[in-house]
Amino acid sequence: MLLENFAIFLMLIRSVFSATAVCSFQNSCQCVLGAGQVIDLSTVGTLNHPRFYDVLSGDSNKTALYSYNPCFPFDSSDKYATVDEANVPCKNAAACVRTFGSGSGDPPEEHAIGIQSTAKFQADEGKNFHIFYDLEKKGLQNLTVILQCNNFTLHQLYINQTEIAGNGSVIMTLATKCACPPYSCASPTPDEPSHGLSTGSKLLIAFFTILLAYFLIGIVWNFCNGAHGMELVPNADFWNELPKLIIEGVVFTCSCFRRKGSYGEV
Repeated sequence: MLLENFAIFLMLIRSVFSATAVCSFQNSCQCVLGAGQVIDLSTVGTLNHPRFYDVLSGDSNKTALYSYNPCFPFDSSDKYATVDEANVPCKNAAACVRTFGSGSGDPPEEHAIGIQSTAKFQADEGKNFHIFYDLEKKGLQNLTVILQCNNFTLHQLYINQTEIAGNGSVIMTLATKCACPPYSCASPTPDEPSHGLSTGSKLLIAFFTILLAYFLIGIVWNFCNGAHGMELVPNADFWNELPKLIIEGVVFTCSCFRRKGSYGEV
């Protein structure tokens, strides 16, 4: 028993060091390698719903459907699915499995097999990458997604090992060009609204920048020419008259509307 525990401890230490040695920085979506290379799956994952939905495994267990989404967490969209007490609900998940009831009319059971926030990029001795997920709880399900380089396949998912009684470890293979060196898939998050400034915001910034420059340059110019006090303000007469001109414009506009109304009454 002591030897078994020691062996498990060594395996855990090895997996941790392999992950940190591979990636100088990583999150649930990216693994930053040396020489400026980045494994980035943001073009594969989708927001709020899984990229791969209800995928059948290749074995004889045709009643289990697997869903997987790299990068972004998702919640189950099945409002009628139940969750066994021993399992974790399909929320903030990277992957879930759904099985149908044994009898007709029985609701399906769906649970998570990997939580997105637990994602860890790792590599084996052959420098083949995979992502490991768990449920942040010991003794429950976990998921390994093998990243397979394929320049000719548009993101495909294969189920290598399904969840069975007594073994909650699921293995999948994600075939994608994003797993091919030199890892040129890096791109902005898909389907995510731009956080840049709108055209109106840019115009307002430009307007107030020009206005500020106008006043600063005008004040300095007037000061150099011996002006003092209110005389420093460039075109002071215009700015003094501006409120009056605005009021007159509003009054004139309102009077025009009144005239039109009176014509309609006649």
